[in-house]
Amino acid sequence: MRVVVDTNVAVCGILWPGPPNHILKWARQSILEIVACEQTTDELRRVLHYKKFAQRLSTLDTNPAEVYAYYVNLVFFVPTPALIPKEVIEDPFDNFFLALASHNDARLIISGDRHLLDLREYEHIPIVTPSHACQVIETLLTHGGSK
Repeated sequence: MRVVVDTNVAVCGILWPGPPNHILKWARQSILEIVACEQTTDELRRVLHYKKFAQRLSTLDTNPAEVYAYYVNLVFFVPTPALIPKEVIEDPFDNFFLALASHNDARLIISGDRHLLDLREYEHIPIVTPSHACQVIETLLTHGGSK
């Protein structure tokens, strides 16, 4: 199952336990395929250098470069979408996640970002929280339909 994971979910999944971490574990197990492009992983690289994450990275005995390397080896890279919608005005970068999902047959857009969650869906692709995504994925796994 292909999914798109917003940067906030990626950061939380890498640095803390909980639903975002479950999503990354499923990607490691090839249950999910997280679709990403150069722009979305570059944003992750930038965000990992925020001061607010320094203590957590230190606690985990890692650094932004190691975390970034881990994530880019976890995701499925696709070309940057040619057309980026203008659905999210408040945070235009969020539109990359919408384009990635619609251009790459994603089944879910997983985000903790209110700008995306308020849309509820984009081109019939549900936009859900990590907790809701885990419920959907577990249901599919239980009923044998991960495609």
